[in-house]
Amino acid sequence: MKTGAVIRGQRLAVAAVSLFGTASIAFAGTQKKSTKSIQLNPDPLVNAAMRNMETGVWSVNGSVTFKKNIKLHGLLSGEDFDLSMEPGVKSGVPLRGIVIKDKAWVCSDGETWHAGQPDDRLLYNWAHVPIMADRQLPPFEKVGSEQRNGQTWLHVRLKVPEKKINPKELPEYWLVLDSQGQAQYIGHTEMPMFSQARKEVMYCSFDYAPAKEKIAPPPLGAPVDDKGYGFNDIEQHKFDWKSRIVRLEVTPKILESKQIGEDTYRAFLKDTATPNHYGVVEFPHDALVKLGFLKKIVSGAHAWEDLEKMGALGRTEGKPVSFYVEVIPLGEKPAARAVAVGAKLVRDPDGSVSYGWETDEKQTAQSPPAPAASDASDGDLVNRGIEKAKNGDLDGAMADFNRAIELNPKDDAPYYNRAQARRMKNDTAGAIADYTRAIELGSTNPAAYNNRGNARAENNDKDGAIADYTRATELKPDYARAYYNRAVARKDKGDASGAAADFKRARQLDPKLVSEESVADSSSRGGSANNGAAGTAVSLLDGKLKLDIPSDFSRDTDDPKTPKTLAKFSGPDGAWGEVLRGTHGLTPDKLEGYLKMRVAEYSKGFNWLPKDSHLQWLKKDIVTIDGRKWADWRYVPMLKGTKDYSHSPVYTRFLTTSYKGQLLEVTFTSNLNTDPKLKAEIDHIMDSVHLEE
Repeated sequence: MKTGAVIRGQRLAVAAVSLFGTASIAFAGTQKKSTKSIQLNPDPLVNAAMRNMETGVWSVNGSVTFKKNIKLHGLLSGEDFDLSMEPGVKSGVPLRGIVIKDKAWVCSDGETWHAGQPDDRLLYNWAHVPIMADRQLPPFEKVGSEQRNGQTWLHVRLKVPEKKINPKELPEYWLVLDSQGQAQYIGHTEMPMFSQARKEVMYCSFDYAPAKEKIAPPPLGAPVDDKGYGFNDIEQHKFDWKSRIVRLEVTPKILESKQIGEDTYRAFLKDTATPNHYGVVEFPHDALVKLGFLKKIVSGAHAWEDLEKMGALGRTEGKPVSFYVEVIPLGEKPAARAVAVGAKLVRDPDGSVSYGWETDEKQTAQSPPAPAASDASDGDLVNRGIEKAKNGDLDGAMADFNRAIELNPKDDAPYYNRAQARRMKNDTAGAIADYTRAIELGSTNPAAYNNRGNARAENNDKDGAIADYTRATELKPDYARAYYNRAVARKDKGDASGAAADFKRARQLDPKLVSEESVADSSSRGGSANNGAAGTAVSLLDGKLKLDIPSDFSRDTDDPKTPKTLAKFSGPDGAWGEVLRGTHGLTPDKLEGYLKMRVAEYSKGFNWLPKDSHLQWLKKDIVTIDGRKWADWRYVPMLKGTKDYSHSPVYTRFLTTSYKGQLLEVTFTSNLNTDPKLKAEIDHIMDSVHLEE
């Protein structure tokens, strides 16, 4: 998906309901009628039951139904709550929020928590409005009474004069009475409520009961214990540990460092626990230096021998190096990729967990980050945070946005910008919550909707994404990126005509954004090698470079910090690809020398492989495509005893050429996946590459 403005400081304004946002909810349908009543004035009992529920802890379990059905359960205690909602932002995982006085926490993955805002209270409003005392309530009438588990339950319903009405459309309560006929609490309620934010009626059904447990903060510890693990441990538990944070312990010697993005490096390392077991970790740009693997940041790809010659190699022996990683499974067979999140665990007072890279505690204590000026306004903090984010200091940016929110919690700008920073930190759930909060506070920035749509699409909420893209185009009718993103989402849902119309509109508004082929039925270009599903034609370099991407690959969000990366793609089971432009000069006559150099670098760089394997080159030739010379080079690490490359753990293919005196390189890899169909998909992509001057 394509993202709008990366981070912007201006204020922007529209009302919407957030995941935990404040919502104005009132009774709906009060003009309608009940069945014939039994003569009794139950209003004092209703009021007494509500007042009793202002104190103590109450369990709640029920549902809210509008366009979809939402299950809700948890605890209420005055203004504090611990509530979970299903479905959440992640498929199959409830979204849980806890608020205790001025502290709030949110969990969207079932394991990890991040700090929330105590005034984000949509779930609380849904559950609390039916039992909220001191309201101006219409009169109720008795329907009947019944015995449940030895208790007397009085059934009452809203009293209205109309005769012809379905009683189920009226608010109803079941009051639990004591032996003297006095109201104790509300045991059950069913009612329609009108949401001012959504402008629609929601039908609510809740059960309440006294709770034995109290509302407590979430666990303050790390997601996984502090035991040091090795790559073999991660491989054995990669599906159990998916998206969890574990502490990895490796030998101090780095085997290979490869720059894979403007601020991202991939390192090949050996763990301390299992002999001859190696793995890959992706790090922020300077983490390898801070951990002692390197003496300085070195761009490109280099084996340890090259790093040693360059004087860049750090420690090669001594104490193990440990840091925290996020486990990302890549398929049924080896191996899981581990993405580093920090070297030091920090438990904040609000219960959230964060990770830092400083390994010298004395240095950290002597050089704390500069505090914000006491007279800095929330606007100054937002602008300073934006500059920090542009320079890659996302933690510093987040701190400024957090402080701006403390100074002015009703300003939408810091929420929007914090959402942008959270997306850059891969905190999709947190980003969705902040985009929603910005919208709730009045943001009319169409990018807030477009970017929230992108985040929702990442969580497979296609309907929510399409709704956001639609709202973005309503606010900005010439918003080409929102049309393009909606086209992709509609195509994923099988809405071919809707997708074609959006692709066409996006092309009209921005011809560089989408190619002619995207507008047409992409099946005319042939299906992917995986399952015959239609691909998407991608046009780059003002339409000069075109390639066909299968439907199970998606284009990643463009990163303005990596302008030399024309496009990145993500495929099934961790497969990925990218198109690089202008990393350095390259003329056609030097193409063969470049190929030899790169083949030598890669052959040497795979010394980290186990001894029973070797790098097998499937092709490393200069070929002619449409009259232009390309270096076509592809390889697999061949394991001893395997019959052919289909049993090898990775397949990588490059196409490299000289375009206007600069390097142009297309790379796709199956990234440790063994499925031969994925290799065929990569070949399909590379065989579709077409470049013209």
